[in-house]
Amino acid sequence: MTEKIHCKKCSMLLYFGEEIKRRLYMRAIPCEETVLGFYDNKCPRCGSKLTLKTVDVQTEGRKKYVAR
Repeated sequence: MTEKIHCKKCSMLLYFGEEIKRRLYMRAIPCEETVLGFYDNKCPRCGSKLTLKTVDVQTEGRKKYVAR
């Protein structure tokens, strides 16, 4: 499963990768708050404050192949 984190104000992509909660190895990123901390809790594009309430977190599962 993949996870994307976007700024709600300007839609800048802040994180894209494996779902953070499901990572069983390489716990370099323990939670979403850590990702926001990489940006000093401030969006680099628009300057708005980054919290879990001001970002859009999307999780997508694997896409299934449909035979025709």
